[in-house]
Amino acid sequence: MATEQLSSGSSDGTVPAEGSTPTPAPSPPKEPSTGELLRGLADDLTTLARQEVLLARQEIKEGMAATARAGSLLAVGGVLGLYGLGFLLASAARAVGGPAWLGPLLVGGGLTLVAGMLGLVGGRRLAKAKVAPAQARAELRETTTGLREEIRWVRPRQRRPERSS
Repeated sequence: MATEQLSSGSSDGTVPAEGSTPTPAPSPPKEPSTGELLRGLADDLTTLARQEVLLARQEIKEGMAATARAGSLLAVGGVLGLYGLGFLLASAARAVGGPAWLGPLLVGGGLTLVAGMLGLVGGRRLAKAKVAPAQARAELRETTTGLREEIRWVRPRQRRPERSS
């Protein structure tokens, strides 16, 4: 009977109480299979591609909005420039006749200066506006590099056969 108790005891020499079952040893964590890894990789790739497309759309929308604002400044500057040219031409026509030319000349000059300033500001903003999705492009490169590393980790490396000399 003593041998039964010793054989049914735990590894530390204690005897389990009657009716209790010994606790099994914890099993090592199960490693995912290659198929599961590839499936997870495909799911991650799909999610990342969708997010990259959404990011690119958002960047293009923001770039187009900045371009539209800059374009509207250029258009207003162009219209005011045409009015200024009209006043300058009217001033030049009245200048032939006497001192009545001074008022239209000053108004035309002022409008021309405002149109020039608006044109410069609009041109600078238009040059700064970026329509290309730079952030999405950078993140896509990062994602591609990460996926390459993950694929290298999953796929066993193949070595060249050694040549015998």
